[in-house]
Amino acid sequence: MKQRLITGIFIVLATVLAIVAKLIPHNVGDYIFDVFALTIALVSSMEMCNIMEKRGKKISKLLTSMYAIFNYVVLIISLEFAAFKWLLLIEICALAVYFAVILIWEFVAGKDATFKAATRVALNSIFACAYPAFMFCLITIINHADVYSIKGFSMVFIIAIFAITYLTDTFAYLVGRTFKGPKLAPKISPNKTISGAIGGLLGGIAAAMLVFLMVCKISSWSALLDLYSLSWWHFLILGAVASAIGQCGDLFESSLKRKAGIKDSGNLFPGHGGMLDRYDAMTFVTTFVFIFVFIILI
Repeated sequence: MKQRLITGIFIVLATVLAIVAKLIPHNVGDYIFDVFALTIALVSSMEMCNIMEKRGKKISKLLTSMYAIFNYVVLIISLEFAAFKWLLLIEICALAVYFAVILIWEFVAGKDATFKAATRVALNSIFACAYPAFMFCLITIINHADVYSIKGFSMVFIIAIFAITYLTDTFAYLVGRTFKGPKLAPKISPNKTISGAIGGLLGGIAAAMLVFLMVCKISSWSALLDLYSLSWWHFLILGAVASAIGQCGDLFESSLKRKAGIKDSGNLFPGHGGMLDRYDAMTFVTTFVFIFVFIILI
């Protein structure tokens, strides 16, 4: 418990520093945050590769691990050509190109050089690229959203992503530990309870409402509310849905680990497991917030 608490505090402090760094002018802070996000995506990808291998799935480990860097390079080049509004389509096309690259590489250089075998490896690899790297790297698009919208846009929704994820996890842990009760998904994650899931949902809603109050109090950010006709209930829905999806993401990663016969994706964070264990829910929260911002909102 003590070790988990200390590690949790360290993770939160590192996150706060990365977000606060965005205040550094001339986009320097945005690139510092990119490094933070890219580190999470890279390490998570490596851990995902290990999970896939333990499940007996053949993958192109090097190319899969490096996908996050490729994704980021595509992002930066696209921003240079002012292609922000097409970024999602560009990133999806880039993912398809990456699949083709892995397929060709495996067919030409793979030990089992048949098209069927190469296709199987490429499909396994691209799955490991899509989750978690592609999904989590959507946060880097949000991070550069100020080039498309008003100042503070990216900061608000990045804070929302981390706040919803962290408070969902914290409330779920505390409420579940206090009230216990029926298990949520005993075959997937024996420690999770229905009471914890409800507590997590309330935590996600509380986080989103805190972000709404913060936006109301900061004059330079409050313009967001008028520009996109946002009200408190938009944030309430954002918090509730993102929290629920994040908890589903947590269960999804747990199911992958169970199939692989392992408890944690790694041992990077004492008391918390690996990077993917810490950011599995956030990967799904990020994806939903991206959809909310760039598909529903804009």
